[in-house]
Amino acid sequence: LARLQEVFLTCLGRSRIELLEVIRILGPFPNVKNILQGNSKVGSMEGDASSWEITMDSMVDGTGKEILAGTDDNIRRVPLHVYFADEKAIVAVVPGEDGALRRDPLEDDGANVLVFIREDKLDEKLDALRVS
Repeated sequence: LARLQEVFLTCLGRSRIELLEVIRILGPFPNVKNILQGNSKVGSMEGDASSWEITMDSMVDGTGKEILAGTDDNIRRVPLHVYFADEKAIVAVVPGEDGALRRDPLEDDGANVLVFIREDKLDEKLDALRVS
């Protein structure tokens, strides 16, 4: 069994992004770091939020092997609504099933809210998670 422990978002520039997934494997096994790579596109305002789409087109798995999406069917698109963003934090909400803004972004005890907080010492954080 495995559990997603941490996610780190890195904005590389020119709309290119990386998501680092730290996955904890239950038992006497080391943690695994996957690197998802793709693009990001900020769209128009919808009510109180801006639309933001993250498109993942490749992954470097825990063994260092790069896996390309290959076909359009394998590209992962993640639509989000951004309610707040500055140089220190991004607060985004996963849209409802119909893609629309959620009436209450904090419904289901905030299960649909993503908060990305600036991590100035990412290497130290990854060392502490044993996945550097």
